[in-house]
Amino acid sequence: MAEPRASSAPEFDFYEALEVEKTADAAEIKSQYRKLALKYHPDKNGGDATNFKRVSVAYKVLSDPTKRAEYDAHGVDGIDKTDILDTEIDISEAGFANTLVASMISSLGVNIKTAVPMKVLEAVRSGVVAIAPAQVGCKMSENVKKGEIRLFRCRLTEEDTRAGVVVSVVSPAGDKFKLLHFAEGNGVAGKGLELSLQEMSAKFDSVKPKRSHAGFYFAGTQSFNYEPMNAVKLSKLESRDFALFHALDNWTPRECTTISPGEHVFGVYGDNFFDKCKFEFEVFTLGTKVRSPADGDNSKTLEINDIRDIESKLSHKKDELMRFEKEYAAAKAAFEKVVIRHQKENEEIRDLLAAREAAYCALTLPGAAAESEDSSSTFTLPTIDTSAFKNFSFSNPFAKK
Repeated sequence: MAEPRASSAPEFDFYEALEVEKTADAAEIKSQYRKLALKYHPDKNGGDATNFKRVSVAYKVLSDPTKRAEYDAHGVDGIDKTDILDTEIDISEAGFANTLVASMISSLGVNIKTAVPMKVLEAVRSGVVAIAPAQVGCKMSENVKKGEIRLFRCRLTEEDTRAGVVVSVVSPAGDKFKLLHFAEGNGVAGKGLELSLQEMSAKFDSVKPKRSHAGFYFAGTQSFNYEPMNAVKLSKLESRDFALFHALDNWTPRECTTISPGEHVFGVYGDNFFDKCKFEFEVFTLGTKVRSPADGDNSKTLEINDIRDIESKLSHKKDELMRFEKEYAAAKAAFEKVVIRHQKENEEIRDLLAAREAAYCALTLPGAAAESEDSSSTFTLPTIDTSAFKNFSFSNPFAKK
């Protein structure tokens, strides 16, 4: 029996596929997905490609709050299936041609999602990957090949964790990479290291040249990830002016806010399409005094207060946009309605004025009126081109020009 096409909805229960209850939260869904993905991955001995696909599809839907709500309300019929299998790719297994295409697309600003390969995770779990020691406050300059991983072990004291810990990786050349955190499998020592957290690298647009960075922020407060709206989602909007209301759709809380004292293993996975990734790895605590070259001999205290303030404002802004979207849609619909009425009133006035002239002409100049019966009216009024409504973008008609 042939497998269903990727574009068609799978006929199974997504919650059953992930072996979770309908009340499961995002963390539980993600944890269960990782467990089952490792179990069924086709690259693993005894893997199951069919079940792996089922688990991947289920996670794709249930990990997205919007898709999950649509699925809960309407089942698979309520889901937009065009990007349901927009899954991560394994660049270590991709051929040269596919890698070249992905690299060219990525260079145009399209985010190509990549995955940490199963064979890399298996190597870490079995303990065959060397782990380099790292000290708090010491920066290390390293490099990692495409599709490979570098591991670092760092011991955190209780004083460190109370102050707040930041794990920072920066690539001065703007290379792509993933920052990973590993924990003992199932919380039991000797069971091997399992992937517990990961962050994809991003670039600071305001820094020239652009550097890529990723970090874990164990500061005791919620921090967020942000991914701009891509071209595919933008094309699905009713009109471009609605993009504002979806600008923060991919504003999601990070999984972990604190870290416990003891030894922790972090990893940097090389995600470049061709070249090796050069990076600087550092673990430091908040409140640390550092010298800035721009400040001369003045020291600066590393803190996260500005980030907390800005991210709090953005979280509130996301809620405001949800409410404002309804107001805007209502105002736009009302504006379109009055524009249509404007056109109708214009036509009625023109017809009435033409009739008025014909009536007066018939009364005072009967002969001339007969001659002008077939001639068109000279009355013209400004009209609004309603053919532009399809790409209509609402703007303030009272704004000063």
